[in-house]
Amino acid sequence: MPVQGGQMLLRQRAFVVFCVSYLLTHSWAIAQENEQSEKALSETQNALQQVEDALQRTESTVKEAETQAASVQSELPDTAATEETTIDPVELARDWKKIFDQAMQEYEFGELENSLNKALQARELADQHFGLRDERTLRAYLLQALLYGELGELEIANELYQETLVIAMEQQGTNSNIVLQILDQYGGFFAELGEYEMADVVYEKAFLVSTEALGAQDPRTTLRLQSLANNDAELQRYELAEQRLQDAQATLVTAVGAEALPTINVLEDLAQLYQRQGKLRPALEPLEQSYALRTKVQGPEETQTLETKERLAELYRQLGRPDEAEPMFLEVIATAEQLLGIADPLVINAKSHLAQLYENTNNFVASLRYYQEVYEIDQQILGDAHPNTAGDLNNLAGIYRRLGQLQQSEATYRQALQAMSAALGEGAPQTISITNNLALVLESQGLYDEAEPLYQKALALSQVEQGTEHPTSLALNNNIAMLYEAQGDFSRAERTYQQVIELNKKVFGPTHPNTVASINNLAYLYLIDQKPEQAETNFLEAYEIWKELYGEKHQDTLKALNNSGRVQTQLGELDQAEETLVRALKLRTELFEGQEHEDVLRSMNDLAVLYVEQGREDEALELFQETLELQGKVIGELHPYTFETLNNLANLQQEMGDLDDAYETRQLGYQRRNEFLNRILWVAGDNTRQSYINLYRPELDAYIRLLIELDDERTARDIFDISLRRKGLLLKITSETQQVVQMADSPELQVITEELTAARKELAALTLSGPTPETRNNFPELINDLENRVNSLQLRLGEASAVFRQAIQQVSVEDVLDAVGEEHALVDFFAYRDENDEWSLCVIILNDGELHFYNYEELEPFKDMIMELRDYMMDVTVIEDDIKPIAQELYEPLWDPITEFLEDKDSIFLIPDSVLNVLPFDALVDFEDQYLIETLNLRLISS
Repeated sequence: MPVQGGQMLLRQRAFVVFCVSYLLTHSWAIAQENEQSEKALSETQNALQQVEDALQRTESTVKEAETQAASVQSELPDTAATEETTIDPVELARDWKKIFDQAMQEYEFGELENSLNKALQARELADQHFGLRDERTLRAYLLQALLYGELGELEIANELYQETLVIAMEQQGTNSNIVLQILDQYGGFFAELGEYEMADVVYEKAFLVSTEALGAQDPRTTLRLQSLANNDAELQRYELAEQRLQDAQATLVTAVGAEALPTINVLEDLAQLYQRQGKLRPALEPLEQSYALRTKVQGPEETQTLETKERLAELYRQLGRPDEAEPMFLEVIATAEQLLGIADPLVINAKSHLAQLYENTNNFVASLRYYQEVYEIDQQILGDAHPNTAGDLNNLAGIYRRLGQLQQSEATYRQALQAMSAALGEGAPQTISITNNLALVLESQGLYDEAEPLYQKALALSQVEQGTEHPTSLALNNNIAMLYEAQGDFSRAERTYQQVIELNKKVFGPTHPNTVASINNLAYLYLIDQKPEQAETNFLEAYEIWKELYGEKHQDTLKALNNSGRVQTQLGELDQAEETLVRALKLRTELFEGQEHEDVLRSMNDLAVLYVEQGREDEALELFQETLELQGKVIGELHPYTFETLNNLANLQQEMGDLDDAYETRQLGYQRRNEFLNRILWVAGDNTRQSYINLYRPELDAYIRLLIELDDERTARDIFDISLRRKGLLLKITSETQQVVQMADSPELQVITEELTAARKELAALTLSGPTPETRNNFPELINDLENRVNSLQLRLGEASAVFRQAIQQVSVEDVLDAVGEEHALVDFFAYRDENDEWSLCVIILNDGELHFYNYEELEPFKDMIMELRDYMMDVTVIEDDIKPIAQELYEPLWDPITEFLEDKDSIFLIPDSVLNVLPFDALVDFEDQYLIETLNLRLISS
């Protein structure tokens, strides 16, 4: 019989965790360290067949057993009869019952070894005096099998179950009560191990035997139908499970009444069946009924009532009804602690779920407190090496991540991963889950190059150990798709999302929360990839399902609603978009009790974008400015939403002709983005750095286009400043990090380099997380302290290395003007995208302390001409006279326009960009038919 809730924490939780790890071995049995015999291993690997064979074998031998009953009877009583003349049978029965009751009592208190010793004594006494036909003997066998199972001696337990079943069917008859008890317990044995296919065989047999022996309407038969249905649910045969549970409920209502405990239990199982399918709202009615009936029948403080109350509170939490869930959790905790103790599983579950509730509602301090309490209880009772304790560390790491304490989160995840790997192995589901979470926090820090291998490792392990269609494998695939999206690799992200959606539909069904979340993720990808038609279809699908699952006033439902409005704006469906976005903003403001939540700020920005499309510029301007002010306070100046609003505001100001205001806004965004990149790129890998540069290039191009439109003294100076800070940014960061790595080899500098790396990493993490409710008031001070620490450590390293001191030095426009001096000139080509997203080209010329600007506009014609010139020059059959006309044809549009700014300078520093990096400038031919190498001293400088 399976261990029920409310019994000893150590016995129940340890056995459950053990079973989970046990399932990950290649067979259903654990290979013992002392290498048990090959025969035993072979038998356990074929256990399912053994179960079926045993049942079939027993059926076929029943008649034979009946004919042999007389001879069996004659063999057994010889000793018994002799002893009965000297031993009182009543006293024997009393002694046996006393030993058996002691065994059961030890079991209930979790003293499994003591219980087993008593069970062996009870079996020995029964064997000697009662014989195999006596039910007491079989009950002793059955208890022994249960205990061996819980002690991890699974092969012994399995053999005992089979032996006891065969004996019972031979001695008591196929349809006897003891046979049904053995089948019930044997099915539970397999179910506890997660071997649901094997359990199905046994439960099915128990149900058929019970139907034949007791009748289909007998409550005991109905309870066996309930066990079969719950096992169906484990096998994901949800429709069959639902039908069987509904049949069981109807039968029990008739047989024992609606308020009988068996009827209430089936009602609760039905609710849990809906929950595991993600059908949260259908689960609500049966669970509320179950709680009301338990309260009435069993009383509000009975353990089962408290367990049901806790489940109902958890369902309210999942449905986004925290105001109803919170007081219920608190009441369960207070009552259960008083009645059952602080270490009872019910208390621990309630505290864990309450911590999740507080995490969902952004009350991270309260969430951390309850997660910490659970961790300390498990640490004290189970020890640091126990899987439950490692799981608690995982929960703590998650809340640290939500608090923006990304480094502490990472360290805690690594601690949890090490403990879980040691306890259960690298391929255990819990270990895989923590590996995923560690990758997630690395991704949150922008460490994509470190996150992706961990995601891939976790996915590979999950697919091997659990299968490609296991929920963990699907979740990991979804996270990898999100990583591709964050890196700007939209095509790979789209393919992966589509695979996840199809598999989720197959495994969970089209309306399961996991399926809907993946549909929403794909819709968002389409939104940012400018595919509004596909985005709208997916967002509306997600909205309708979430609305059905959770109701309209739920964070997920409103997310899909708001995004639908954004897509409608893109599609020009402006009236519909306004209705959608206004409703989303209203409901979000009500849900989060004001404007100071990032979802509300998201809606405010999106509504302002709609106003722009509707020609309501003044309203849009006011709303953008209000949103921007709140964003700086709530989510921080470097949050993606804040940058988006800043860019939208600049676009509107530019459209309204307020170019000076637009300039100030875009310059602010440019400066903030420089600050963001300087913090993030330092700790990112090479691929991640390039992804960031590509991701934020559009806003940089918009700033360049505005500067060109201004066409004043700011144009040349600011574009050259952009060139200084962005063209060589990756090389600069790489140079700095390489210098730090090299200096780490020095014992004197090792501590400083480690502190610098840690401070840089913490600064990046804090930047990406932004202000949390707990850090909002002192967030600027936290950032400032870290920046001061980074600067101080860099100065200390700079004192030891002139190369590093030079690498970290910020170069200004004035610095370059001074360096160029009067004897030289500098020509800096710069590629950008125009308003049609086509590559264009401009150039900045520094000469005699002044900056000049020239815009070529299209870059494509230069590309064709450069490729043609290179092809001619590389062709050994082409003579010089054939090359010169082509070189001069390129000189005219490319070099001639800037000669007026160069005046008579013949010493020129040249910084190419884009396709100009492969152009041999020296080979250009001027109008005097001379190569530039003959008239100018060109010195190429790489980015």
